[in-house]
Amino acid sequence: MKKLDGKVAIVTGAGKGIGREAALAIAAKGATVAAVARTLADLDETVKMIKDNGGSAISLSHDLTVGAEVQAMVGEIMNKYGKIDILVNNAGGYPSEIYKNIEHQAIKLWDWTEEQWDQIIKTNVRIPFLCMKEVLPVMIGQRSGKVVSVSSRMGRIASQMGAYAVAKGAIITMTKTAAIQTQEYGIQVNAVSPGIVDTPGQRVYNHSVGQDGVQMGSAADVANAILYLLCDAPDVMTGQSLDLFTTV
Repeated sequence: MKKLDGKVAIVTGAGKGIGREAALAIAAKGATVAAVARTLADLDETVKMIKDNGGSAISLSHDLTVGAEVQAMVGEIMNKYGKIDILVNNAGGYPSEIYKNIEHQAIKLWDWTEEQWDQIIKTNVRIPFLCMKEVLPVMIGQRSGKVVSVSSRMGRIASQMGAYAVAKGAIITMTKTAAIQTQEYGIQVNAVSPGIVDTPGQRVYNHSVGQDGVQMGSAADVANAILYLLCDAPDVMTGQSLDLFTTV
């Protein structure tokens, strides 16, 4: 696998779960990682882990649902490093307040409130849109860059997860659109679509809906798929999604 020496990488949602594993893996290949999320304590722990392993990283606490915060994040990174080579759009999720009252079943499409629907779309679609909106022009100016967004198998196949499945499906379409529009500038835009992944948030959800024993894949495996797209995928591979854990 190729190294990422000298590269500067943004990893959103890097405080835990898939984001943390991706940040650790990317840093281990030699890139400097800007670990971004809202909770600074979690980010600082990720950065400490990277530095303890001899890597380079910084913590940036921002609410990425706010355009001005995303602009500020990109500005900080550009002021410090002068470039952005990699963007990993991982931030997202399924807020616990939505499923805490579910009794072992998904919310039916017609039972979603407008507020719940908007929250899921804001968390899972708005963030990668805003990040690409600010980062892609930088990469276009460089005439190089790689973007990997974390979607889900629920966005690739029929699912009962309502707004979450719709949002993750939107990430796939956004990936393909960005790939078409940036290919001429030497930029690759791809996605990974894992099934159920063993993360702290997923375990809370599983318990809430009575699925504690469900089979799950590992966040480290998702990170390895992200590394493949960043390091070894052919230059012509863009606008694609790698499906993972198809049996769960």
